Amino acid sequence: MNKGLIFGGIAVGVLLLIIIGLASCSSTKSEGVRMEQALNAQYLDNQNELSSYTSTFYETIGVANLKSDKMDKILTEAVKGRYEGHTSAQPGQGQLFSAITEAYPNLDLKLYDKIVDFIKSGREAYKQKQSKLLDMLRQYDTWRNDGLFHPSIVRFLGFPSQNLEARIGTTVKRGEEARNQMYLIVLTDSTVDAYQTGRQNPLPIPGATPDKK
Repeated sequence: MNKGLIFGGIAVGVLLLIIIGLASCSSTKSEGVRMEQALNAQYLDNQNELSSYTSTFYETIGVANLKSDKMDKILTEAVKGRYEGHTSAQPGQGQLFSAITEAYPNLDLKLYDKIVDFIKSGREAYKQKQSKLLDMLRQYDTWRNDGLFHPSIVRFLGFPSQNLEARIGTTVKRGEEARNQMYLIVLTDSTVDAYQTGRQNPLPIPGATPDKK
């Protein structure tokens, strides 16, 4: 009789542990899915910020006749920090002025002042979204690695999962590759290329002499 009670108690205990474990796994999976979906959306939102910034520039500034791939590239590189610290509106001062006047030699200097203001506001908006994405990634990694047993459950459930997606045009990276891609802070180059590589290709400055090796 005593043995029966002991074995019965053990069985109940094991069953309770299984139930608790399943409930914990279910809760952890739900939380992981929620965080990954939020990261997916924020990553796309960051790209949309750049796209919207470029597309609204010409209408806002009133220079629809200046629309070109070259100007799009200058705007995108400017908002991503290519000319950080070089946005003085004074003629001849800074790489941004040099880049714009190289593309449009006859540009009215009054328009340049408006362009600088537009770029500054776009730069701040994009910076905030990048900072938000990095903070979300930090929270996600903390969630994955914090605790004594929790990391084992996370690994068992397969996070980062294939639901974590870094979409760049028609290209999609998933899981750990997607997480690594999201950590790449875009600096320069076209929107798509920059999101794929995280590298910058310096824009040539008029009158500059190439370094000789």
